Amino acid sequence: MAHDTRKDRTRIQLRDAMIQLLHEKSFDQISTTELVKIAKVSRSSFYTHYQDKYDMIEAYQRRLFETIQYVFEKNNGNLHATMLETFEFLQRNQIYAALLSENGSKEIHQFMLQKLKDLLQNSIFPQDSKRNNLGKLGEIYATTYYANAIFGTTQSWLRRNQKETPTQIADLLQELIN
Repeated sequence: MAHDTRKDRTRIQLRDAMIQLLHEKSFDQISTTELVKIAKVSRSSFYTHYQDKYDMIEAYQRRLFETIQYVFEKNNGNLHATMLETFEFLQRNQIYAALLSENGSKEIHQFMLQKLKDLLQNSIFPQDSKRNNLGKLGEIYATTYYANAIFGTTQSWLRRNQKETPTQIADLLQELIN
């Protein structure tokens, strides 16, 4: 049992070090050496758990992808509810907030943008008569525009250390989009 506790503690120290480093620099600039130094664990401990830094965040990415997918499906086209639940999740889970920040993983950024585009294109825009008249080309650009606006606003909220509550930022986004 003590062995599992040590493993968990090491993983937590590495996670916390990754969060700290992502506040300072981009994921691509983070080295394993820096990570273990800040986490105060040995390189061998790191390599006992992970092959490299990409392997380390892969599990976090998978969980984030699964959670976001679930939130989008559960809220079935309700943009406000989807955004509110996503912001609440990010506020509770700082590693995911760090990975979505400007310094985070580009794979996560691309995934989120695609999920937002899908939500807008399949759930929001078909119900929005104002945007139904745009035609196919207009819909493509409108989807890209709004997805990037939502994602950029999310990153701005993260950069501002989440000063607004999840409800405030979800309300603001809803107002901006309408």
